[in-house]
Amino acid sequence: MDKASKSLLNVLLSVLAPVLILDNCSATGDKFWHLGTTWAMVVALALPIGCGIYSLITERKIEAMTAFGLLGTILTGVVTIYANTGEALAIRPDTPWWYAAKEAIIALLLAGAMLVSGGKEGSMLRACIYSDAIFDIRRIESTVAEKNLQSGYNSVLKRAALMTSGSLFFSAILNFALALYFLLPVPDMPAAEQAEQYNYAVSKMTWMGYLIIGVPLLATLFLVMRYLGRALQQLTTLPEEQIYMK
Repeated sequence: MDKASKSLLNVLLSVLAPVLILDNCSATGDKFWHLGTTWAMVVALALPIGCGIYSLITERKIEAMTAFGLLGTILTGVVTIYANTGEALAIRPDTPWWYAAKEAIIALLLAGAMLVSGGKEGSMLRACIYSDAIFDIRRIESTVAEKNLQSGYNSVLKRAALMTSGSLFFSAILNFALALYFLLPVPDMPAAEQAEQYNYAVSKMTWMGYLIIGVPLLATLFLVMRYLGRALQQLTTLPEEQIYMK
């Protein structure tokens, strides 16, 4: 399976399938797909966790972005377990705040890792944007070494890392607000409905997050990528076709 097919399968199993499961299987009824709130959440979380473990076993490594996604999934499970230890059938009333904090912390960790690692080999910038699948890094760094441009090169990469970190910090704020928007009404609902409504809220947050937060973030990352291409072209005087991989 090629890289594009793997990425598509990962999106299907880690994003779309969990959303569909939480939306359609959380109810308690006589249909075979009505798993109930607990098992629907277990199955939904098992898919992205399974993808991460499979990647670790087959490729003997786990990409940084996959690791952060896996951490987010595990934290969702932890918060969900905590939420369902409330009195009677109700979720704990402070669950929305814990979930919002969980949503923000992943983006903040990514932003922090981006700032700390800068543009070094193995850095978050290289994992997300400045990848050798897009840029001809070997040619660029060879030219930088030949022309003694290391200082300017480092500045370009640090600026790109700073721009990306800024977008991730903004994403953390939006994630926090979106989680509160969907979850704050749940503790005010009848106790018997809260666990099911919690699952529905998590489902809505997942796909709405990709729409409201994910799309603008991808646009920002594309702009950072374009900045990198132009700045490196100006620094090295290499033609554009030699900056990018063919």
